[in-house]
Amino acid sequence: MLTMMVTSFKERARRSSFWLLMGVVVVLAVLATPRSDTAMKVMVLAPKIYRQADNPTWLPVCAASIFGTFLPLFGFGVVANALQTDREQGLWPWVETTRFARLRYGFAHFGANCLILLTMLLLTILATGAMMVLRFPGQGIPAATFISPFLVLIPSIILLAALALLGESVTAKRHNGLIAIYMFGLFYVFALQLTDPTNFWSLLLNLSGNNYVQDVIDQSSIQATGRPITSMQLLSNYGGTQGTHTLIMTDVHWTRAMLLMMLGEIMVALAIAGVAALLMHRARRWRKVRPEPTAATTPKTAPVPYSPVAETHFSWLAVLRGEARCQWQDRSRLYRWALLAGWLVIWVMPETARQQAGLPILWLFSLPWLSDLGTAPKRWTAWLPAMPHAPQRQKFAELIVGAATAVLLMLPFLVHAGTAVPQLLLFALANAVFAQGLASLLNNGRLFTMLLAVFWFLYLNGIPGMISFNRFSLAESAAYLLVIAVGLCLTFAAGYRRQLSAAN
Repeated sequence: MLTMMVTSFKERARRSSFWLLMGVVVVLAVLATPRSDTAMKVMVLAPKIYRQADNPTWLPVCAASIFGTFLPLFGFGVVANALQTDREQGLWPWVETTRFARLRYGFAHFGANCLILLTMLLLTILATGAMMVLRFPGQGIPAATFISPFLVLIPSIILLAALALLGESVTAKRHNGLIAIYMFGLFYVFALQLTDPTNFWSLLLNLSGNNYVQDVIDQSSIQATGRPITSMQLLSNYGGTQGTHTLIMTDVHWTRAMLLMMLGEIMVALAIAGVAALLMHRARRWRKVRPEPTAATTPKTAPVPYSPVAETHFSWLAVLRGEARCQWQDRSRLYRWALLAGWLVIWVMPETARQQAGLPILWLFSLPWLSDLGTAPKRWTAWLPAMPHAPQRQKFAELIVGAATAVLLMLPFLVHAGTAVPQLLLFALANAVFAQGLASLLNNGRLFTMLLAVFWFLYLNGIPGMISFNRFSLAESAAYLLVIAVGLCLTFAAGYRRQLSAAN
């Protein structure tokens, strides 16, 4: 089992998307370094009482809090494809033949999921340590104070790895819609845990581990001023005066109740992984397996000179019509009707509700469609390289149809936007162009799904300056134009790489 686990980890670590995600983790860890002299502050703790981020003990607590907050958003998307490659490579028939091998196979992928998420945590720890040396040279802190906020996140990592495996094991193949459904459930679970963080189920099924990090902050505040933190903000634009007290973070107070709750969470995760392993053999039975057609025999004929197909007639209208039909009909009928119904409901929603809830729900629900833009060509397009300029034209048609669909989705907001129409229009185009660019380069839409989920998570939590509905914003328009340019460059880079591979 250990060999299978290491093999699964190495197979996913060889992908370019893995290293890109690890790079994003390092960048986020660096950006999560709290500072008091920036317009957007990563963490603000009772600013009228304490001086903000004036000592190195803030760094590990802040990094652990940010990592725990975004762990369910990033972590699920990173490890939610453990079985896809094995299914495509034909390993499932072997797994289904042996019950004992199937169990070991499931736990091996569960272990690989844990290794990937632990690698993300390790990179965050290293980046935080490096930033501590740069920000506070010569100021050391006890090892327990530095490492303990990260250790309390490990049970949440194990639970998330098991939930990702369970979600994938009960489907015949990995669907991007699974992540979208997960995001809706995630927001609800987060709301429950934030409302009552001391609830037994919130502690036992802790997806973020932030409860324990919050305890560290409260205990540190009690030691400093005799009272817990009453005001805590992540990613805040607070610009008021700062207090005069210094808040020195302590290490985690390991109590017996905390350790028992962590152990219970790990046991629940192992039970979920076991259920996922036992359910894997049913994942292929809900759809019919089509038998491979028998190859037809043809009589031997004399070879004829090779003659390439010449382009005699080309119609952009036919290509765009075919691409639109493909993007729309590739989704299930239930999904299409649900998306259409949601889009119609948004038209009649009150303006405030439409902006605060309708916009994120609509775009999160469109994730299955967006994350498929730019992915590997469908079977019907496998012949495209045989015709002159066909792959480039198909990409361009996909971009045009995707951009038009994105604008159509944004129409309920554009008609009421007034002077804010430019940035809302650019926002819709940025979604389609960036989705196609990332998926074209990585051949999957997981990274875009995670980035969009993080964006809407911040939006739903009231982060200022995300989208303006009542006035024109030059900064937002420039930002969305930059995203569009990056998406086009990624699509071009993917096409250039494909041409080099074909030439070699």
